[in-house]
Amino acid sequence: MVNPLWFLAVTLAGVGVVGAGESGANRNTPREALKAYAAMDYTLAGKLAAEIPDTPEGQLISGLCDLYDRSRQNIRRGQSTLAGIFVSESMPLDYRLEAGIALGRTAQLMKERRELYGDAGDRYDHVKIFERVMKMAPGSSAARNAFLYLIRERLETPELQEAAFEELEIFIRDFSGDSKLLPPVHLLAEYEYIRLKNDYRNAVRHLREGYETGFANPSENRSGLFRLAFLYHKKIGDKPMAVKYYREYLERYPYSGQAAVAQRFLEELGEGGK
Repeated sequence: MVNPLWFLAVTLAGVGVVGAGESGANRNTPREALKAYAAMDYTLAGKLAAEIPDTPEGQLISGLCDLYDRSRQNIRRGQSTLAGIFVSESMPLDYRLEAGIALGRTAQLMKERRELYGDAGDRYDHVKIFERVMKMAPGSSAARNAFLYLIRERLETPELQEAAFEELEIFIRDFSGDSKLLPPVHLLAEYEYIRLKNDYRNAVRHLREGYETGFANPSENRSGLFRLAFLYHKKIGDKPMAVKYYREYLERYPYSGQAAVAQRFLEELGEGGK
């Protein structure tokens, strides 16, 4: 999956947003700062951001490095910087979304680790931040990410679980963006339907939809396909679908570590021909 900040660095440079008003040696500094941060080179990213403190890129990267660069971490300052970006309508929307996701997620994690952070995470309402991100850019990867962070938390709360499953289905059904953004949501649904409800039919429905849309990670495509065949075989008892996906697995991954297992299961189903 393309790193969002690297994509922004290239895209915004192309339309003249990155480096606007700069010249000479500093012309490409905003783009280079974004590239360095995307590569998780926080030392370089922070150094470059410090050279352009009055640009949107400099402020964004400085705030993010304050959160994630352990060598110079300053969570309170980073959150304050990102909060300012998030609420500023003069900032590029993509930067506001990036700031909002980071701000909301760190606040959420701090609340989960009160033994380390006490009540410091309570300075920001992560639920409202994530909900605002979803309203600002429905159908975007940022909205998808905000939803994932919210729904995981709700699924972990017993009194909210039933409503959370319904919310999960509605989000997928009504998602207005590219369906290729949804496989991570389908994976979460598969996992939670099994973990919390022992519901293999809904789990396999989501796994199949995610697989057919396509996972970003090739190894997830491979493991998802085998798991799909296995669930149909061992948990649902649907022989035709199990045979279909075992055969597809052997066709696509004949030399993988699980190919012999898939062949053995096909023989167990009476469909062992090569």
